[in-house]
Amino acid sequence: MSESFAKPPSRWRPVVRLLIAFVLIDLVVLGFRGTWERHSPDDYAERVTGCAAEPREFVIIGGSPVAEGFNPEVVAGFEWKGQRLQNGYAVGLSGATTSDNYIGAIHACPTPPKVLVYGITASDLNDARKEPHGPYSLMTPHDWVEWASERPRSAEWVTRHFLQGKLSKAWALRRYRHGIRMWAATALEGEFPGTCPDAALEANEQLRYSKLLRTNRGYAPTLGFVKGRYDVAKAKGIKPAPFQFLDRYRTGEHLQYLHKLADWAERSGIDLILVDMPITADLDARYAEAFAEYRKRLGEFEAARGVRVLRATREVLGFSDVDFADVIHLNEVGASKLSQWLHDRLSEAGGGSRP
Repeated sequence: MSESFAKPPSRWRPVVRLLIAFVLIDLVVLGFRGTWERHSPDDYAERVTGCAAEPREFVIIGGSPVAEGFNPEVVAGFEWKGQRLQNGYAVGLSGATTSDNYIGAIHACPTPPKVLVYGITASDLNDARKEPHGPYSLMTPHDWVEWASERPRSAEWVTRHFLQGKLSKAWALRRYRHGIRMWAATALEGEFPGTCPDAALEANEQLRYSKLLRTNRGYAPTLGFVKGRYDVAKAKGIKPAPFQFLDRYRTGEHLQYLHKLADWAERSGIDLILVDMPITADLDARYAEAFAEYRKRLGEFEAARGVRVLRATREVLGFSDVDFADVIHLNEVGASKLSQWLHDRLSEAGGGSRP
């Protein structure tokens, strides 16, 4: 009888061995997780956890235009209520809506900053965008319940991805599969030049990007956004694809999360400031009705909540197509100008009257 407990029946032994092998492989993969993460960072998690790693004096949140548009090192050094704020971070979440940014800000700011700047644009408020673009990778069960109950149209999508995200953390080989491929590409190309040059180039760009995410206070543009110029692309006859995040434009559902963000900032003693992000004249003209609706909503929010809204228009900034990498994202030159402009506006306000 005791021997029957010591050894599983013979028909189950292959299954048991397979499970043991699976666990051992997963443990080995986990042992080198730092390597895989450097080769293929989780953009959302890196930015949020990077910001949360230490108390920040000011934080800039928003979608990808914030990731490409604000360099906290340039913004830093402004006086606010008698204190010079130096330690800032940009939490630019690619594809984020106001709903995403609300959840992202709470996770990124366990210690409330003095100032929270939200670089907002029209697509952040478009209710035609149902699914989140990142928060599920760090969602807590409380976040998931709130999202599913308050945004029922995206409940199925977010539930599926929330569960997949939790399961992927239990299966390291799946979680780090892209990072392992990128590591393998650099290793092969290093040993046998010409084996996989394109994959190695991608892997090296991922390494550069990953290093920036860890060391550059969230300002980590990809190479295309660093050197790209929208005027050059237009001169070559390259026509931008429709910006699908502005299609079927309607507001209301995401807008409530802007009020939730304002409520949270007020409870936490944070000064909330919105920056209406610059866009190209082409995008403005193509989606004129959407931007008119967005600006109307932004004005109503400003009046109702008394929150500062800085309007970083092309005219105010002196921007042209030279400063953009594409229709909505800035290149390195434009980001430097916008960052300095924000520094100057915050310095002028100093925590007092509206800039």
